[in-house]
Amino acid sequence: MSDYIHCPNCDDKLHPFSRVNRTEAAHINEERGVTDGHGWWRCENRTAKGRCLWVQPHWHQAKGFSLPESFR
Repeated sequence: MSDYIHCPNCDDKLHPFSRVNRTEAAHINEERGVTDGHGWWRCENRTAKGRCLWVQPHWHQAKGFSLPESFR
């Protein structure tokens, strides 16, 4: 399931976002000190570098951040 949301790491277009996977959720929980990482969403946009690293709680961009490069 995807939603189209503006991504601050990408251009001004809307991009599909989907729920993070188990590994990404574990990183979010550890990095942010939260327990809701499984409810976060990740931008699915792809560039020459690979998949975008932006993650955020659904519709809460201000709480989002970029995953480390190892998640590309």
